[in-house]
Amino acid sequence: MKPLAYDRKQKKRASTKLALALSELEAASALVERELYREAVFHLYFTCFYLAHALLVPHVRTNAGHKSVQRELHKRYGRRKAFPRRYIVLHTALHELRNELNYRSSHVPRPSEVLRRFRVLQMYSKFAMRIVPRVSVDDILRVLVDENPDGIEDFSFDLYCPRTYRHHTRMTLWQPPFYLGVFTPEQACRHGRTFMKRLRVRNPENYVLGLNSKVGQYRDTHLFMLDIDSVDVEVEASLARIGGMLLKTGRGLHFIGRDLLRCRREWVKALRGAKRDPGLKRHIDRDHIDLSLQRGYSTLRITSGPTKMQVPFFFKEF
Repeated sequence: MKPLAYDRKQKKRASTKLALALSELEAASALVERELYREAVFHLYFTCFYLAHALLVPHVRTNAGHKSVQRELHKRYGRRKAFPRRYIVLHTALHELRNELNYRSSHVPRPSEVLRRFRVLQMYSKFAMRIVPRVSVDDILRVLVDENPDGIEDFSFDLYCPRTYRHHTRMTLWQPPFYLGVFTPEQACRHGRTFMKRLRVRNPENYVLGLNSKVGQYRDTHLFMLDIDSVDVEVEASLARIGGMLLKTGRGLHFIGRDLLRCRREWVKALRGAKRDPGLKRHIDRDHIDLSLQRGYSTLRITSGPTKMQVPFFFKEF
């Protein structure tokens, strides 16, 4: 099936729904591993619900209910040959099973049934990720340039191995904003790996591309960046006071602030403040901050690799 065509506003909605779907799938996977099949069913269904919502962004309201999403899924995709019928059957079956367990029964579903539906749902998730348009890193960079037209001289990217942040070859690429769109992060990463291979660097296939906080070759201007393990109401409240964009990265999240930090002292103060913030300090990767301060800039991954399979994409805006 060909990728869907969404405008910018629809992409943002779809990205949010896909990020929620992946979070629900991660929760379901953890429960399945622990053989908590009854609890897993609820997360399996909500994975389906958010995937369907992402596929139906132009046709349903933001707060559309379960019945309306299921009805539109059948209406829009039920007769399309390019859309696998088993995903529609899966949505209906999980909706019915979830309602039964929630309102009418206290039994534990058959493990074989839950495992079978979990495997189909994993395929459904990959299918949706392939055809639903999302807000990309390039889109986010363009927004940052539009909001800081005189502050961002260059974007910088590091090609690095995510398995070790120290004692390993690391390469930096500078890109003026007017070059956005000339090459994608994936292309830069692919050619960078080839370059590393020619230099005889070990395991170049493990390397990924990361966006750096420093946005000027000749000025110490930075973006505020955080590597976040989990999000709750307190974290969101703290991020809302800062203002920026949250990206889904797999099991974790990345945060990029909107406003520029105009000197190194401001940047250091902001990172150290995040470590003391009551809403953030238990949820952020403190080692990431410490290494960033030692290196002189922060880096957040923006491509996938063998050990980091999910390409980060837009989740939520503050």
